[in-house]
Amino acid sequence: MNTEQTRSLIARYYEALTTGDSKTVKDCLADEVVWQLPQSVTTVPSDENRQVFGEEVAAELGGRTVKNNFDLSKPFNLEIRNIIVDGGMAVVQQRLLATAKATGSDYDNQYCWVYTCEDDKIVRMEEYADTLYAARSMGQELKATQ
Repeated sequence: MNTEQTRSLIARYYEALTTGDSKTVKDCLADEVVWQLPQSVTTVPSDENRQVFGEEVAAELGGRTVKNNFDLSKPFNLEIRNIIVDGGMAVVQQRLLATAKATGSDYDNQYCWVYTCEDDKIVRMEEYADTLYAARSMGQELKATQ
């Protein structure tokens, strides 16, 4: 894909994310999309156990993750800070402001997403975030990894 096609795809994807349009989120993702989670999301140090594939990605990012983790009766804001696009690659810096459902705590976390796009679809997404902060905000038990 060229830079402008990728920029348009990412803009459409983020518009769908911020408006809760799960059909368009799914349409932006390849059937075999891979979501690479941050290293500390799991205690299993294998890349295979930190990946989400296909339909599960669309379900999670199309609303399930937000509904399960955040109190939507309180303000929720996804702020896009920067989008950098080159050919079929895009990097998006964002900030998420919300209220954690499990604890009632304010949630204010920075994310960086790296997208690989082909044939007008997102085929791979790599997520980078402060997962320790996220876990603590959401009342999750932390386990040491080796």
